[in-house]
Amino acid sequence: MLQSLRDRTSGLVAWFIVGLLIIPFAFFGIEQFATGNPDPEIATVGDEEITMREFRNAYNQRYQRLIRMLGEDFDVSQLDQGALREGVLESMIQEKARLQYAERQGWRTSDQAVVDFLKSVPAFQQDGRFSSERYRQLLAQQGMDPQRYERQLREGLRAEQLRNAVVSSAFVVPKEAERVGALRSQRRDFDYVRVPVSRYLGESEPEEAAVREAYEAERDRWQVPERVRLAYLEIDRENLASEQAMPEESVLRRIYEAEAESRFSEPERRRVRHILVEGEGARAKLEEAAQRIADGADFGEVAAELSDDPGSAEEGGSLGWVERGDMVPGFEEAAFALDEGAVSDPVESEFGWHLIQVDEIEESRTRGFEDEEVQERLLRIYREREADVVFREIYETVEQISFEQAASLEPAAEAAGLEVQTTEWLPRGSEEALLAHPEVAEAAFSESLRAGENSRPIELAPGRVVVIRQAEYQEARVRDFEEVREDVASRLRRERARERAIEVAERMLEGLREGVELSALAEEESLELRTAEDVTRGSGAWQGRILSAVFAMPRPAQADGVVARRVDPGDDGIGVLRLRAVHDGEAEGIDEGLARRLRGRVAGAEFAGVENHIAEAVTVERQHSADDLPEPEGAQR
Repeated sequence: MLQSLRDRTSGLVAWFIVGLLIIPFAFFGIEQFATGNPDPEIATVGDEEITMREFRNAYNQRYQRLIRMLGEDFDVSQLDQGALREGVLESMIQEKARLQYAERQGWRTSDQAVVDFLKSVPAFQQDGRFSSERYRQLLAQQGMDPQRYERQLREGLRAEQLRNAVVSSAFVVPKEAERVGALRSQRRDFDYVRVPVSRYLGESEPEEAAVREAYEAERDRWQVPERVRLAYLEIDRENLASEQAMPEESVLRRIYEAEAESRFSEPERRRVRHILVEGEGARAKLEEAAQRIADGADFGEVAAELSDDPGSAEEGGSLGWVERGDMVPGFEEAAFALDEGAVSDPVESEFGWHLIQVDEIEESRTRGFEDEEVQERLLRIYREREADVVFREIYETVEQISFEQAASLEPAAEAAGLEVQTTEWLPRGSEEALLAHPEVAEAAFSESLRAGENSRPIELAPGRVVVIRQAEYQEARVRDFEEVREDVASRLRRERARERAIEVAERMLEGLREGVELSALAEEESLELRTAEDVTRGSGAWQGRILSAVFAMPRPAQADGVVARRVDPGDDGIGVLRLRAVHDGEAEGIDEGLARRLRGRVAGAEFAGVENHIAEAVTVERQHSADDLPEPEGAQR
């Protein structure tokens, strides 16, 4: 039916229909044909909105991050998705509020700061220098354009300025550090008994009715997400380039002659030192310095003594190699007018007054045709250009035939000389294989592909395009009771065994309060008693949860006072702790590592105070609570 419709709407008939559709769109706009709001607001922060689409993207990113972090240990049944939704929404609100507050306070991120950051990212560099082509290519692979990325980067840098302003001002007074040192060196004596949950696993077998009831009560736990296997054609210009044959030398030489100046010429560069002096009387100081250098003083020693540029002063004023365009105009004009070894007169710039020395000059040069690296680049240029031609031809063929014969990819594959490939099963929301690209993820579960059609060509990255269709599809479903019966029964057995272990631990605590020794209680239950003496907070012989519990307990009020509690050590057991004694530490000095951590805690507390102030200063209105929001697509596994 679809193919018949396509055949009937080709040629002049198709253009006539398109013309009729253009008229109402031109007068009224396509939005007049939409019903409802496809991207509703869920919250307003100051003068900005958070839309459902933004929330869905943020939620799915957080969800997929959890999957990557936990790997095979990830269990959707253990995830409180309501709490995750609330956490994601609250994070989005805080981020927008923080950015607006920073802007109101006058924090700005200059274009130069953005450029400097981009240049510092190793992933964006090629041969040690920032590559615009590589930058755009990597962003395209993530489904992001430079404008969007740079906007987010600018916001991130502005928020970082605000955070650094608070964090860098944090400090800890000596008395406070001494108290922390005393607490840190405190030692404690205690007894510990572990009640293993596994001991009670075989005591109770859950009844069939209880297993079924637990299954029905937790059906969401056994949800299997919607999933798809994709068939696809891929056109990769990089592979096409590698397939191009070796050209004649004359072809490469023509490319060289056309590209020599732009691609194979290296500009003049100079190795430069400077002395920077700021403030009143700066020029006079530099004139005196110039005379000292003329009289035989070493430029580097004078720079170390006088320069107000701390970064270069320690290096004898060295700025390294510079090219035209690297420095501010006045500085550059003076530097490139000097002979090798010469020292300039004082030069003024926006930063102050400079004295400049040129240590070494490398003249501009054009690398010859026979240069091995030039030959490699010429061959790469040739192959890429030839691949561009082949790529466009294949692209146009695939685009046309996959549209005209939308019920299969085979005709397009045959015409273009490509192979139809197939993915494994991919659940909605997965970032594996092709679904890592947002446009593919959206198209893979679209109505048109569900109807058996091919997608339009989708660009994964510059020079890499796919056309996809559904090879197989499975709707989301709840696993049958028989599939998961043993898993449900196992959970019930473990829950009952844990309850039994807690009962034993509570009985032992009651015995302690009645004056019975823990050793006697442990012996009665056939459990091992462990005794600890002079244990510190950093002891490696005890689990972290046990140590945290021990050092959170109040000191015994008297010699025979009982201070005891139950603890979950996180090792499939329930613990019983009795604190016997506390030995105070000495108020000694603390090392720099601990001092840094203390400052970090103070900074965190102070920044939390700033966050609270921001929450009061920026108005937030929620149109929906997190519990009202539907589960974002892809948030299952």
